[in-house]
Amino acid sequence: MHLHVAAALIFNNAGEVFCVKRGASKFQSTAFKWEFPGGKIEQGETPAQAVVREIKEELGIAVETVADAPCVEHAYPEFSLTLHGFICVQTNKAAPTLHEHIDQCWCAPDQLWKLDFAEADLPLLNYLREKAFGSYLQTDCFGRFSHFHASCTSTNDLLLRLAEANAPEGTLVVSEVQTAGRGRLGRNWLSEPGQGLLFSLLIRPQLPPEIAITSPLVAGLAVTLVLREMGNNAGLKWPNDVLIGERKVCGILCEAHTSAQGIEGIIIGVGLNTGEVPEAVAYRATRISGEIDRLVLLAKILKQFEALYARWLKQGLKALREELAACDCKRDLPITVKLSDTPTSGIARGIREDGALLLELKDGTITPIVCGEIIQWD
Repeated sequence: MHLHVAAALIFNNAGEVFCVKRGASKFQSTAFKWEFPGGKIEQGETPAQAVVREIKEELGIAVETVADAPCVEHAYPEFSLTLHGFICVQTNKAAPTLHEHIDQCWCAPDQLWKLDFAEADLPLLNYLREKAFGSYLQTDCFGRFSHFHASCTSTNDLLLRLAEANAPEGTLVVSEVQTAGRGRLGRNWLSEPGQGLLFSLLIRPQLPPEIAITSPLVAGLAVTLVLREMGNNAGLKWPNDVLIGERKVCGILCEAHTSAQGIEGIIIGVGLNTGEVPEAVAYRATRISGEIDRLVLLAKILKQFEALYARWLKQGLKALREELAACDCKRDLPITVKLSDTPTSGIARGIREDGALLLELKDGTITPIVCGEIIQWD
């Protein structure tokens, strides 16, 4: 029998160990539990050496260090064991530094989903991702209250329940897989483990409804700008898609949290393709180029979104006019817009400050399209 044990140790720059969290798969007696050793760094020890000692004392197994981080492979008479570790060094001046390893090879927290852990260990793996994500985050509000899941029906559904329980603005829900993900107009959103960035963010803008409904464009603009910074030829397609070339890479679904008093908040749901796209939709969907650390990418998107959001709160889309014009991938091109069941063709002339698409018809008149969809594929 070979066991996989997950362990997380958090200590500050003084070497004080705050806690040890560990779990084991396929071995019920050591599954998922918290421990508080209260250990401290001893004279002459480095913080990593202190962690090695803590593991040995707590788990009773020998530990070797690789690149100043603990790594364990140990064989008992009855079974063998591999320790998957996580170290978080907290400092006062900078974000925590993280070291991850798997079997003496570095492993980013974003890749933990590839490991074969038992159900009891999933909370621990989510905990590791949350800690890593927190060290990358550079926002004041967005993402500061985060919830990571291995699987859920829909991140929008989970966040709506949190919103109804008075979750603060900026609350984030992330899932590796959605079993009932959905897009705009009730479409299904397919997801496979490790192949997408699936998250929902709660905003609570104190704005009139006619301004609040433009939030999908703000979110789409944030994603587009980040992807462009990464070297992708991304563009924003009204009203809620991000394209690379002519294929969709990201969809955004915004849903209102309402009460008798009106709109209490808006759930911004984002599905971004970062890995392989299912063959059935490959003709109209694509992925980001290159290898992506999804936690780093998520932190970048939230940073950009928070900055755009602050400007939007003050002046609406007017404040984002230049960026919208630059990222509008259909501007000045012939398009067909589906209005209810009736298609209407013309030339796209940009996005108005109230979020409407401006469509120039054959007779030269320009009409605003408030609700509709640009027909991109059959």
